[in-house]
Amino acid sequence: MAKQKVQHFFHPVSGTISYVVSDIATNEAIIIDPVADYNELTGEVTFESSQMILHYVEKHQLHVTAILETHIHADHLTGSFFLHEKLGAPIHVSDAVKEVYATWKDDLALNEMYEFENYLLDHEHLGFGESDLEVINTPGHTPADLTYKVGDAVFVGDSLFHHGTGRADFPGGSAKMMFHSLTKLYDMDDDTKVYLCHNYPKTADDLIHMTTIGEEKHENSFITEETTEEEFVCHREERDEQLAEPKLINPALVYNLTCQLPEPAQLQ
Repeated sequence: MAKQKVQHFFHPVSGTISYVVSDIATNEAIIIDPVADYNELTGEVTFESSQMILHYVEKHQLHVTAILETHIHADHLTGSFFLHEKLGAPIHVSDAVKEVYATWKDDLALNEMYEFENYLLDHEHLGFGESDLEVINTPGHTPADLTYKVGDAVFVGDSLFHHGTGRADFPGGSAKMMFHSLTKLYDMDDDTKVYLCHNYPKTADDLIHMTTIGEEKHENSFITEETTEEEFVCHREERDEQLAEPKLINPALVYNLTCQLPEPAQLQ
């Protein structure tokens, strides 16, 4: 019998999938990658998407002990600060987020970095109720990407997509690092559930929020269990050269690193 319940929440504007993972025995829970809503025209941030998570938590009488980011997102603004204020749960990020901040500090004229409540290291463990979460460093998309393993499931952020992977061309990112991170995931049991951070369905009914390690090892268009490092790096870098920057990269990085809305000059 499963020890955890996983509930997903889809943000169609950014294609982001957030999660509430609850320990069935105790009703303690964690939140992974919540999203805020940003109006490009007005610069206003609202929290309808995070309110949906809050309503779910309240309806099921969950006690949230941690809010976790798989990485500093560049395509949407986080809902973590809002939920931290509402629930009091600490926000957890990779210790390498400090490196991400240093990379962008001058280019975006960033104010001081937000003091996250906990900076996570590889193989660190967090408990919630009777459940255990293992932190796994999976750099490549950015240097600060983490995967969270809970029971027979992993929450992979932007490292692994359904039959694809995240991009690896952000500053500090690396297709070579991503290859080694993904091979680390592929060493897991084939039936390991993979909860995705992104999907881009034509309709909400077409959403795919979960795959398995076994399926990706055989069907992934960028990396199967047979793919060599050289093949992956060549394919990933070739594809990344064709990609435009995320539309919200500047406001997202400013807000997600500092918990402050960007000034007009930071949006240029």
